[in-house]
Amino acid sequence: AITIQPMDKTVNVGKTAKFSVTATGKSLTYQWRKNGENISGALQRSYTTPPATTGDNGALFSVVVTNPYGSVTSDNATLTVLSK
Repeated sequence: AITIQPMDKTVNVGKTAKFSVTATGKSLTYQWRKNGENISGALQRSYTTPPATTGDNGALFSVVVTNPYGSVTSDNATLTVLSK
């Protein structure tokens, strides 16, 4: 079960954003997604984005948490990117 959902983040262009999730259970694996598509290599409890561009504004980040009994998908967290 996910106990703490990823939170919305606001960053300036060129800065990174860190999303994290807290889940209970054993043998958990994580797969972060951006706009519903898996992010290659994003397999930890937290995910730090590359430096944000204006094109990332409004992107939705979520994570699928899996254990041997099944999987659960987090709520979406929105990335807001402020142009300087």
